[in-house]
Amino acid sequence: MPLPKVAIISTGGTIQNGQPYVTSNKAGGTSNILRAQRLHEPVTIKIAKEDIDGNSLEAPSGTDPYWSVTLEPGDGLYLLPYMEPGHSPIPGYPPARISIRRLAEEIDRFRLDTTGQNSLIASTADLVIRMIIDPETGEELRAGGETFALRELVLIANAVNDALSQEDIVACVVTHGTFTVEETACFLNYTVGNDKPVVLCSSQRRHTSIGNEGDWNLVDGVRVAVCPDSRGKGVVMVMNEQILPAREVTKTNQRPDGFTSSGGSARALGSIESDQVTYYFGPTRKHTLTSEVRIQGPIPTSLPKVDIVKTYAGADDTPIEALVGQALTERSTADRTQKHGIVVEGFAYSGVPHRFQRPALERAVTEHGIPVALANRGDHGRIPRSPDSIFITCDNLLAVKARLLLTLAIEKLGMLTPYVDANKPTDVEKQRLLQVVQRYQEIFDTH
Repeated sequence: MPLPKVAIISTGGTIQNGQPYVTSNKAGGTSNILRAQRLHEPVTIKIAKEDIDGNSLEAPSGTDPYWSVTLEPGDGLYLLPYMEPGHSPIPGYPPARISIRRLAEEIDRFRLDTTGQNSLIASTADLVIRMIIDPETGEELRAGGETFALRELVLIANAVNDALSQEDIVACVVTHGTFTVEETACFLNYTVGNDKPVVLCSSQRRHTSIGNEGDWNLVDGVRVAVCPDSRGKGVVMVMNEQILPAREVTKTNQRPDGFTSSGGSARALGSIESDQVTYYFGPTRKHTLTSEVRIQGPIPTSLPKVDIVKTYAGADDTPIEALVGQALTERSTADRTQKHGIVVEGFAYSGVPHRFQRPALERAVTEHGIPVALANRGDHGRIPRSPDSIFITCDNLLAVKARLLLTLAIEKLGMLTPYVDANKPTDVEKQRLLQVVQRYQEIFDTH
C-alpha cells in the first residue's frame, strides 16, 4: 500500500542547523568527531567482538576475534572522519545549514524510536520536498526565524497553499526557526485555504548536538500530519511530543519544553506517544477554510503595515506620533503601503493604554482613520469590550498575534473613515465609525 504524500516546506532555523564541519585529524585537522557521509565504493572492515559494555567477547577456538563486514555505498550514510580540508573552528563558527532532504536521510539512517525502530520518516510518509525560492535573491529560503518579516510569512503561506492544492498531497509540514514560528503558525492559521493538516516543527538545539530534540519533533510532525484526526484542526505546532494550537502557541524560553499556549487557554490539543497520535481538544475559533480574513489567490507581499506600541509606567505618545507621522508620509508616496494599523500592548487585564498615550491613539482613529487594537500585556485573560469604544479589543490574543489578525482585517475591511472635524464630529460620522469598528471587533471575537 503506498504511503501518504506529505509536502515538506523547509524555511531553515535551528532544526536544519547542524554543528560546524571540522576537518578530521585523519586529514591534518583538529577534530576526531565522526560525521554522516557516503562511501565512494564498497569497503570491507573488521569489527571487534565486544559486548554492549565494551568488554571483549571470548571467541571460540579457531575463530577470528572480529566480524568481517562489507559496507556498500547503497546502504546509506555512515559516520566517518570528515576529510575535506580547510574546516577549522573559529570564534562564531557558523552552523551547517542542512537541506531538509539530507536531514530526513540522516534521521532515518541513525535515529531510533523508543521501540528500537529506524527509518522513522520513510516508513510513515512519502515526503515531497517543496523549496521556497526567494524572488529577490533567486535562492532557497533557508534562514533563522529572527530574519523574517511579513514578506517571508507571505512566501511561506503561498507555498503551503500551493502544495495543499495538489490532490495527492494529504498534508504539509513546515520547518521553521523558533524566534518567529508562533507568528508564522498564526498567519498560516488565518490564510491557508484548506482543511488538510498543516504542522510546523522547530528545534531549540542544533541537529547532531547533545540533547537535540529537533529530529524527534520532525518525526512526530510527520506522524501528526498523516493522522486522520488532524484534518480540520487548523494549523498546529509539534514540539516536545505535544500538539500546540497555532492561535495560542508561544515561545517562553530556550529549552525543548519552552513552548506553551498563551491567553490562559489549554496548553495543548493533544500528544504523541510511541503507539499513536491523540487529540483531546480542538480549536473553536475560525481558521483556515472558515477564516473570514483569508485572501483568495496568492497573498500579496504589500499587506498593510501594523506596528505594536508597548504600555508601561511613564509611557507617552512619542512612539504613537512617530508611527502616525510615518503612516501619513507613506500615504503620500505612491509605491508605499497606504494602509496602517496600531496594536497597543496595554495594561493587564483590560488592555487599556497609559493615560498619556490615549489622546494620540484617539487622534490616530478619528483624524487619520487608523485602526487601533488593544491587547493584554499580562498574557492571560480576555479583554472586556465596550460597544461605544473606538478601539478594537483583541480578546486573549498576544500582541504579536493580534498584529497579524489586524493586518489581514485591514486588508479585508479597509481603513476607517476619519471625522471631517475631529473636534466636532457629527452623529452620522460617529455612527459610521463605530459600525466599521464593530465589523473589526466581530473578526477578533471569532478568530
